[in-house]
Amino acid sequence: MKTTDTVIVTGGGGFIGSKLVEKLIISGKKVIVIDNFSTGKIKNLSKVISEIELINEDIGNFSLQSRLKKYKNSVQKFFHLAALPRIERSITETKETHSSNVHGIFGALELAKFLGVKKFIYTSSSSVYGNQKKNPLNENLKPNPLNPYAAQKLIGEMYCDIYSKVFGIPVVTLRLFNVYGHGMDGKGAYKLVFMKWIEQMNKKEPLTIYDDGKQTRDFTHITDVISAFLKAMEFKQKNMHEIINIGSGRQVTINYLAELFKGKTIHLESRKFEERFKQADIKKAKRLLSYTPLVTIEEGVAKLLKIK
Repeated sequence: MKTTDTVIVTGGGGFIGSKLVEKLIISGKKVIVIDNFSTGKIKNLSKVISEIELINEDIGNFSLQSRLKKYKNSVQKFFHLAALPRIERSITETKETHSSNVHGIFGALELAKFLGVKKFIYTSSSSVYGNQKKNPLNENLKPNPLNPYAAQKLIGEMYCDIYSKVFGIPVVTLRLFNVYGHGMDGKGAYKLVFMKWIEQMNKKEPLTIYDDGKQTRDFTHITDVISAFLKAMEFKQKNMHEIINIGSGRQVTINYLAELFKGKTIHLESRKFEERFKQADIKKAKRLLSYTPLVTIEEGVAKLLKIK
C-alpha cells in the first residue's frame, strides 16, 4: 500500500499559498499548513479546511519543532511562502517585515532541518534584481536590491544556500515575477495595482500611475505560478540549490496595462525604490522544470475584470 506524501506549506492561507494547498490536496498529498494569518485568511482555505492539518502559528516560533516532532523524517517537501509582502510595507514597517521575512525563513529552515525534509522550496522575488543593465533578467545577474523587501528576500536566498551546503537540504528558490489573478487581497493599504485599479474603477476614479508609466513589469498569472511550484516539487535536481525565475517571459508597460483596464489615468510622482524595467528570462525554468506559461496578460486581465 502506497503511503501518502506529507508536505508542509507555510503561508498557506495567502493568495498563492491557498491555491497551492488546494492543488496539493487534489494530488493526494497530506498537507500541514502553518500560518499566523497576519495577511492570509482562513476563508481562503474553506474548500480544503477539513482535509488539512492547520497550525495557527508564526513560522519563526521554534516551539513548532516539538509540536511536529511526530513527523520527523516523514515530510517529503516543505514550501515556504509565509511573508509580509509588498515593497511599500517594507519601507513603512521595516522592523515587522524584517521579523517576518528574515526570521521567518530562518525558522522555516530550522524546522526543515529538524524534520529532515527531502526538499525545501523557497518563495523569493524578482525584486532582488533591482535595476540592471541587462533585460531580460537571468539568474546569473548579481542582485541589486533597491528596498528593504528585496534585501530581506535576498537574505532568505543566502540562508537557503548556506543550509543546502552545510546541512544538506536540497533547495529550490523560485524568484516570482509580479503574480496576479483571482483571489488577490483587495483590502488594506498594500493592495496590488490590479486591485487598486479595480477599486478606483468602481469609484469612477482615474487609475493612478506612478512616473510616466513606461516602466515595465512581467505579470505572471497565478495558475502558471502554481504550475511552477508543483513542477519544482517533482523535478530531480542535481545541484543542492537551484535559483529559478518564474515569470511570463514578457514585459509590458504600466501604460499598456492601464489600456487593458480601459480606464482614464492620472500620473503621480515616481517612486525611486522600484525598478524601471523587469522581464523574466525563463530559459532555465523551461529547461529544468518544463515550465511553460499559458495565460497572457490580456487573457488574465479579461478574466479578472469579468469576475471583479
